Amino acid sequence: MRAVIIGAGIAGLTAAKGLRLLGWEVEIYEQAPELKALGAGLSLSANALRALRVLGLYDAVIADAQPIDRLDLLNRQGAVLQTTDFAQFSARYGHLSMVVLHRGALQRALLSELSVPIHTGMECVTACEDEKRVVLTFAGGETVEAEFVLACDGIHSAVRKSLFPDSREHFAKYTCWRAISSGLPRGLSPTRLTETWDAGKRLGLAAIPGEQVYWFACCNADAIADPALSHIGVSELQAMFSDFHDPVPEVLGKTPPDSLIWTDILDIDPLPSFTRGRVVLLGDAAHAVTPDLGQGAGLAIEDAAVLAALLGNHPVNDALREYDARRVGRAHKIAAASRLYAKVAQWHNPLIVPIRNVLVRSIPERFMDRQLDAVLDIAFEPVKAAA
Repeated sequence: MRAVIIGAGIAGLTAAKGLRLLGWEVEIYEQAPELKALGAGLSLSANALRALRVLGLYDAVIADAQPIDRLDLLNRQGAVLQTTDFAQFSARYGHLSMVVLHRGALQRALLSELSVPIHTGMECVTACEDEKRVVLTFAGGETVEAEFVLACDGIHSAVRKSLFPDSREHFAKYTCWRAISSGLPRGLSPTRLTETWDAGKRLGLAAIPGEQVYWFACCNADAIADPALSHIGVSELQAMFSDFHDPVPEVLGKTPPDSLIWTDILDIDPLPSFTRGRVVLLGDAAHAVTPDLGQGAGLAIEDAAVLAALLGNHPVNDALREYDARRVGRAHKIAAASRLYAKVAQWHNPLIVPIRNVLVRSIPERFMDRQLDAVLDIAFEPVKAAA
């Protein structure tokens, strides 16, 4: 069987590994002119790590990742509002329950375990399908015919927009900056991830391998591509977060100005299906979620593991029906939970924020653990590797 994958991001590379385990022929078409280690940091939780294990990618990924034992939600002064004990989850699951790493390190790990043709500089602009084939058209006028297509081309997916023209992207009403800072500040534990909430803004810190800190900063926004926000640099962010606890000022101060990545936060309104004929959507192309639960990359990796296992055990059409049955509902639940988290985290009324913080502090740890278990504690069928 031959498959064409659109997009060489996390979803595309992971899915390619799954199909290669089955013995399929795979080609990837990527719009970027070359594959570069772009981006800042990301987290992978137990669900993603389990999916990587069944795909044979776990060891390669965690080799350059920082294990996380604890997530602390803080107020602006640095007082703890809520703690998640990931060390306890790791002990209970019998494997790591969270790691943080550079997005480029994840890309390198996935590429190191993959040997397939990757055609760069190929931007897919439309897709059409019938019962026998899918025709993909690229920006340069080239066309490619395929009997099976995996659309892994991100939140702005041209394949999704061609086959699901009613799909809509949704602005979460906040914007985000990300970067990597050099050096570990005194007192910052490498195994502790923190997220600090204030009125309409927040900031997260996590150590990554190489004596570096991955950080993200968010603030509310009224419109997409606000020119007043698009020109903000590190010095403006230092002023915006100058009243945040240590080591926030030090981390921002050690950030190279040209390393800053700015993005408005979008997700996708829920789709009724992630398949159409012999085309299947994976990752952000299918179910882009806000980053608030740290599940964007994880859901993409889950998609790849589930799809590969199903294709190894069922005819293609049956596998795709079952893929929809397993993935659509789960993705919708996580997308809805992420939206809710964002709304609460980005509350900006200075009179309500202290009340919010008190309520967050009062949530029982056992309740939060049960909510996390529903996201993290899922099983994956083994992928039947070809002889």
